[in-house]
Amino acid sequence: MDFMSDPSSDNLIGLCVEGVISSIRSAWVDTKTAHIVITGGRTGLTIVKALDQALFRLIRENATFEGSMLHIWFSDERFITYTNPDRNDSTLIDGFGMCKSHLVFHRVDEDGDLEVAAKNYAREISLELGKRPFDAVVLSMGEDGHIASLFPGNFDPELAVDSIAVHNSPKLPPLRVSLSLKRLANSKVTYIFALGEGKAAALQTVKDGPVGALDKSSPNGQLHILTDLSAPTKI
Repeated sequence: MDFMSDPSSDNLIGLCVEGVISSIRSAWVDTKTAHIVITGGRTGLTIVKALDQALFRLIRENATFEGSMLHIWFSDERFITYTNPDRNDSTLIDGFGMCKSHLVFHRVDEDGDLEVAAKNYAREISLELGKRPFDAVVLSMGEDGHIASLFPGNFDPELAVDSIAVHNSPKLPPLRVSLSLKRLANSKVTYIFALGEGKAAALQTVKDGPVGALDKSSPNGQLHILTDLSAPTKI
């Protein structure tokens, strides 16, 4: 776990996008396909828009990448209909406006049974990726230290499934589908944003929460926390 500290959130987003594009480029050189995880919220949408522009430049400047595909997975999703304005993935998908012909979006089911939706998402991950790691994961840490929909004390960090049903999210709405900690940890590189004064307390105890558990479970160890606050003096 390392910290990238800069008072400018734009600079931090730029660093993240640069790293994600580098991961995509490497994957495309090897296999013509790349798989990344993105997060929702205002920070997530800003990242997506910057990533869309950078991805467009990558494709335009490298003719060999024509036909390459980027698979987009969502760290978590509220179990509501695709047309509900509170749905995260719809907003993020709209943020990709320049290179959608190179993108495949993998969405959580919008209705039916929550447990079935989680199993369906896990099955889709298994079919597309198997044990292959994500090429990059981008997350945002909440004021309580949660990432995706993995809230402190409210999930099993050892659960060996790819996605989980969340029945009692402390943040509304209570029903969600989240990638599991084990699956998020299986990534070549992970970027976690902790922006704003509201994240200061969680940042000081980050090693004891979900982020710390993710770091311990990561086989690659490349976990970067990007913050506009001072890095913790003790971790």
